Amino acid sequence: MRGSCFGEVEKLKKEYKYSTEILPDVYSIKLPLSGYKPGPVNAYLFKGGKITLIDTGMKQTADLLKKALGEHGIRFSDIESIIVTHGHLDHYGAAKKIVKAGGAKVTAHAEDILAIEKGMEVSLGRYTNFLKLTGVPLPIGIMLGFFFLMFRTMSDNCKVDIVMRDGDEIELGKYRGKIIETPGHSKGSVCVFLEKEKVLFCGDTIIEHVTPNAFMMLDEHKRLPVRLSQAEFYESLARIRKLSPAMIYSAHGKAVSDIDKIIDGYEKAFAERQGKIMSIIRSGEKNVYRIARSLFPEIGGTKLPLEIFLSISEVYTNIQILQREGKISLNIVKGLLEVTERVKEK
Repeated sequence: MRGSCFGEVEKLKKEYKYSTEILPDVYSIKLPLSGYKPGPVNAYLFKGGKITLIDTGMKQTADLLKKALGEHGIRFSDIESIIVTHGHLDHYGAAKKIVKAGGAKVTAHAEDILAIEKGMEVSLGRYTNFLKLTGVPLPIGIMLGFFFLMFRTMSDNCKVDIVMRDGDEIELGKYRGKIIETPGHSKGSVCVFLEKEKVLFCGDTIIEHVTPNAFMMLDEHKRLPVRLSQAEFYESLARIRKLSPAMIYSAHGKAVSDIDKIIDGYEKAFAERQGKIMSIIRSGEKNVYRIARSLFPEIGGTKLPLEIFLSISEVYTNIQILQREGKISLNIVKGLLEVTERVKEK
C-alpha cells in the first residue's frame, strides 16, 4: 500500500509546466535526451531545507532546468547540493553551470570521479585499443573515435567536492537519505534511499521501459576489463530488492512500484541474451564485433557509432559471465579477442 506521503502529494499537487511534484517539496524535472532508449533525463529537486538536485541533465538542457527551477522561485545560485548518481554526462553535464552561479557542492562516488572531472574514466587510447581487440573495422573505429570526442561536448567537466560512500546519510531538502552503492551500470553508480518514506532514487540502475546497460568497466592499466559489470549489476539489484522500496524514481522513464516484476523481467531477458550469444558462438563465430552485429542486426542509421559501442559492451560483459561459468574461452590470438565454446569432456 502506498505511504501517506504519496496521498499528501495527491491532495496538495499543483500544476507546473516544467516540473511535477512527486513528494511534498520534491519535484521531478524532465530534460530532453534524444531517443526512446533511455529517453529524457529525470532530475529531482528537493526544496524546504537544503536545496538539492539529484542529477542535472546535459549542459545543453541547462536553460530548461533553469526554467523548471524558476517555477519554484529557485535560481542556480540557490542550489546548495548536487548529488550525481553516476558519472555519465546526461547526469552531471550541467553541474558546472550551477556551481559557477553560486557554489553548490557536487557529491559523487569515488569510482566515478574521473568521468565527472575529466570527461572519461579512461583515455581515448584505452577505448580504441580495446575496440581494436574486439575486431572493430578501422573505418568504424575512426567513426567511434570522433563519436567519443563529440560526446564529450555534451557536458562541462566539473570538480567533485564531496565523495560519498555506501551507508552515508545525506540531507536533501527536508528529507534524510542513505547512499546505497549499486555498481554495474557504472563503476560508481549509487541510489539514494529515503528510509522513512521507503522511496528510492535509483539513477540508471532501474529503468521501467528498458533493461539498463551494464557497461564494460575499462581500466587504464589493463588490456581487458577485469570487473564483471553484469555480475555487479545483478548483485546491486538484489540489494535494492532487499530494501523493499514502495516507490522507485528513475533517471529515465516512469516511476516503478513493483520492484520484483522489474527485476524478474531483467533476469529473464539476461538469460535469453546469454542463450542467443551462445548460439552465435556455437555457429562458429569467434569475433566479438561480429557476434555483436549478429546479435543486433537492426542497428544503423545516424546513431550507428553509439549503437555499435553499446552492442560491443553488451556482448563483452555477457561473455565475461559465460567465461566465469566455464562455458567459453576468451583468448587474444594475433591481436584479436577470440571466443570459443568450451566443450566438456565426457
